[in-house]
Amino acid sequence: MKKKKPVFKGKIRKATLEDARAIHKLINECAKRKGDFMLPRSLSSIYENIRDYFVCVTPSKKIIGCAALHVAWENLAELKSLAVSRTYQSRGVGVKLAEAALDEAIMMKIG
Repeated sequence: MKKKKPVFKGKIRKATLEDARAIHKLINECAKRKGDFMLPRSLSSIYENIRDYFVCVTPSKKIIGCAALHVAWENLAELKSLAVSRTYQSRGVGVKLAEAALDEAIMMKIG
């Protein structure tokens, strides 16, 4: 039986321009993993859509997860590029990022 990993209590916040390269690296590392179903993203795409992104950071300010809420229409949005560093997977980071995006969608009255 596998030992359950402790829940990570990182900080979730909106991404800034300074985060773009770390987001790019994290997403594309996840996209390269065999068996993962993630599309790679170009750095220019991340910069163009930086306002869509949330990041999860460690106390030392390292980005270990990201997700984007992309608005497509007045009542339609999608969760894009949900990625978590392999070291921090299964610790609730992805759930926290998805919840942050959902909270923003509710605040924006999407759906």
